[in-house]
Amino acid sequence: MDEPMAPFSGLEDIVDLGPADGLDMRPTLLRVLTDLYLQRPAHTPEDERYYTELALRLIDATDIPERAVLAARLASYPAAPHPVIARLARDEIDVAGPILAYSPCLTATDLEAIARECGAAHADAIAHRQSAPPAPPPAFPASAADTAKAEARELAELFNAAGGMERRLILLNLDYSLLIPALPLGELQRAHIWRLESAALQHSTEIVLRELERMLGVSRTRARRIVNDDLGEPIVVAAKAVDLPADVLQRILLFMNPRIGQSVERVYELYQLYLDISVDAARRLVAIWRAADDEERPEDRHEPVPWRVAADNARRALSEISRRPLIRYEQRRRIGQR
Repeated sequence: MDEPMAPFSGLEDIVDLGPADGLDMRPTLLRVLTDLYLQRPAHTPEDERYYTELALRLIDATDIPERAVLAARLASYPAAPHPVIARLARDEIDVAGPILAYSPCLTATDLEAIARECGAAHADAIAHRQSAPPAPPPAFPASAADTAKAEARELAELFNAAGGMERRLILLNLDYSLLIPALPLGELQRAHIWRLESAALQHSTEIVLRELERMLGVSRTRARRIVNDDLGEPIVVAAKAVDLPADVLQRILLFMNPRIGQSVERVYELYQLYLDISVDAARRLVAIWRAADDEERPEDRHEPVPWRVAADNARRALSEISRRPLIRYEQRRRIGQR
């Protein structure tokens, strides 16, 4: 029998993840999920419950400038969850101001309580409450190449830091992105498949790395992160991007990384992910990986790369994945109950 997952199962990894090497991915996750949420005029109770619980936890891990941007974006949105609006309305006035001035989600009772409990600045904002929405702040900075590269790194690190369910969410939404998919550097031949599979079965890591560099056009460091990832989604993305046969991927998953191969259930989940995501979604993530890389890539050794085009594409990645509604988590079939 299929057993539905709890709505937030698997989300704790990144929500509770603190700063690592000075990089805290929680504000980025809050921004991306909010972008996704704002694309629909209305939401199912499940979607609203999902966003509300995540947003309330992530807000507490976000600084005042980030919370102010969030408040400005939610202020004029009529389907914003009431608990999130109520939380922001009681924040510092720099955060609460747009909510108090414009949000249609606050009731008269809410406003009266906030004016009474939160002080003169909040009461003054309520007294001057308006009906016109505030001008939305720009979602992202100008398209300078260094900013583009930084945002490509940000999304790449968000994917790396995420748990399996969050990675699935990112990949499914990338399917709707306007980001141009990265093309493999050459057509995949049977000899290439055999060489990659043989190297994986023999644990010849250096050969696998070289093949991934060549096929995907990524740096050696990125190829190593793909192979050594403990959860396994990056190798699934690589396989899908070059249209590797599914049975070959299964054997690679079983033999290449023992932390993955020792769990039949995990191999099955990754195989299902391979079937569920599209080639274009995988190639869009490869495009982000390429833009985020600092090292020379194989393609750089042969011809110059039109950096501004690649950089501008990468810059759009975080916002473009938000141009479709939040894809709800699907039920997973437990391997022991098939």
